[in-house]
Amino acid sequence: MQSNKIKGMFMLKIVLSLIVFSSFSFAITKNQIYILYKSKNYDTVCNRGKLIFDKFRKDEITLSIIALSCIKKDQINIALRISTLMNKTKIGRTNASYVANLHLIKRLLIQFVYDKIDLSNLSLPKSNHFLSIVFENLSKHNYTKQNNSFVIHTKNTTYILKSLQNKNNNKIVINIIKNNHIYKHIFW
Repeated sequence: MQSNKIKGMFMLKIVLSLIVFSSFSFAITKNQIYILYKSKNYDTVCNRGKLIFDKFRKDEITLSIIALSCIKKDQINIALRISTLMNKTKIGRTNASYVANLHLIKRLLIQFVYDKIDLSNLSLPKSNHFLSIVFENLSKHNYTKQNNSFVIHTKNTTYILKSLQNKNNNKIVINIIKNNHIYKHIFW
């Protein structure tokens, strides 16, 4: 009987140790976020930052870095959620507006593909983000339609926008062809 109690206590200590260790493994410091961002490890910054961004509620630079990392990984919905906390400083508000603009463009592109809305009467802030470039060209009718795709040619890059519909979501795909490489981005 005593032996089972000791084994149970030992197992409890192991389980508690694993829980504590796993919670520390997801913890990330402000300094680690900066280092990971500078080394272009956007996936890690976004994935770990989205779990603990509330911890940095008062640090809009860190929140901005997490949100911008999520943008780089096409996680615009997560970036938007983080950006709602960015309203106390000029840099926070600027980055929050940038995130909100990209989110709006993403939503409008989905409507363009599925609902056939006219974008020509809309004018939004421009940026060098590919969503902004695609939106700008579509709104100016600078595209060709090939089957169910909208093809945009710029100086060095081709963008192909198309639907990717399944029973749960209406998704869009933007394929970017540049320097003989294809980069695929999926949004919903």
